[in-house]
Amino acid sequence: MTEAQHRIARCLLLVLAAAQCAVAAADESLRIDLGTALRLADERNLDVAIYYQRVAAASATLAESRLLAVPTLTVGTDSDRHHGTLQETSGVVDDVDRASRFTGAGATLAVDIAAAIYRPLAARQNLDAVRASATVNRHRVLLEVATAYLALLQAQATVRVADAALERANDLAALTANYAQTGEGLQADAEMAAVQPLLWQQQQLAARANAEAAAAAVASLLHLDRGARLTPVEEAVPSLELYADGQDLDRLIDQALQGRPERDQLDALFAAAENDLKAQRYGLFIPRVGLAYSSGEFGGAPGSGIANTAHRDDLALQLYWQFDAVGLGHRTKVNAREAELRQIGLERDKLHDAIVAEVRTAYAGVQSQRGQLPLTDAAVRHAAEAYELQRERIYDQQGLPLEAQTAMQALAAAELARIDALVGYDLAQIRLHTALGNPLEKVNP
Repeated sequence: MTEAQHRIARCLLLVLAAAQCAVAAADESLRIDLGTALRLADERNLDVAIYYQRVAAASATLAESRLLAVPTLTVGTDSDRHHGTLQETSGVVDDVDRASRFTGAGATLAVDIAAAIYRPLAARQNLDAVRASATVNRHRVLLEVATAYLALLQAQATVRVADAALERANDLAALTANYAQTGEGLQADAEMAAVQPLLWQQQQLAARANAEAAAAAVASLLHLDRGARLTPVEEAVPSLELYADGQDLDRLIDQALQGRPERDQLDALFAAAENDLKAQRYGLFIPRVGLAYSSGEFGGAPGSGIANTAHRDDLALQLYWQFDAVGLGHRTKVNAREAELRQIGLERDKLHDAIVAEVRTAYAGVQSQRGQLPLTDAAVRHAAEAYELQRERIYDQQGLPLEAQTAMQALAAAELARIDALVGYDLAQIRLHTALGNPLEKVNP
């Protein structure tokens, strides 16, 4: 294809995209599928955005900690005017009238060497922990979005079941009324049959309200405009196939223990606490340094005039050790850091147990839901066949409409059970997928 043909193709794509946007704007609906919902979660979910800012703040803290050994530079002028008594070092008190001024630049450095060494290391680990927590949050948000989207599909599928059941109920109510009018049936049966359309209208209204609520939940998670109306691309609940039957549970648990970002988060926090502990243990023996240097023009004289201006350099150096609470504070700080390390170690053990339990539960859910699918398929098939046979018996004057109503109710119940099983199977796989430490952007129906 030539470059000109490429340009023509790009133009056609832009025209088609604009046309699709115009159609979407006209009917005020946004067609969406599971993959699109997950991508929008990365781009628009507010919890994801908040954690990104936490990572940015932790990065700034790391950069700040790396500047602990950098001097502070000052530039400006200093004026001093004194009038009145002043005591000399000999103890004599004189009446003094004087003025002085200094103009130049200076640099000041006050460094806690232990903090300058260990604080950037701890900040580096804290940044890793915040990044890991952002990943944990992202996995949670993607799971929430997938769950909400499947709830939307389930709600809309329930609406379709209610619509079909209402149509069947109206059909049977009309047949029963005709039987009563012709004397071939009882008016009591006609009255009973008239109840079913009313009940299914009620369930239809409730199902549509649930569908609106499910769409609102998805829109809220994706931070969409309040006027956006979501229309799923899928006509029915998809059947995901993420995990084949018979996978080794122990291997999946090992994968989760290695791949979960929560472990990375606690490992980073543990390393940061270790660096804090080292700073407290060895900081007592590492001196602090104070350095001040200034260079500029200094002048002064009796009275308010400034004379005898000349260049001046000043340098002051301090090297000292600090013992908080006469050294007792050092021991308490070490004890506190050791307790933090033990706490994080216990949290890692607790997380290990939680991951194992979560994977085992999700794995059992996948196996159970997979086994339910053929059962619900068979139930729908038998219920549909029973309903059709009962309707044929009515037309052949061999059966009563009330018998067909029982079959109709069984068919609707079987269809709803099949929807529940499909959604349950998808959710169980998605939960297992997340429990193993995998992000949901890799899920494709």
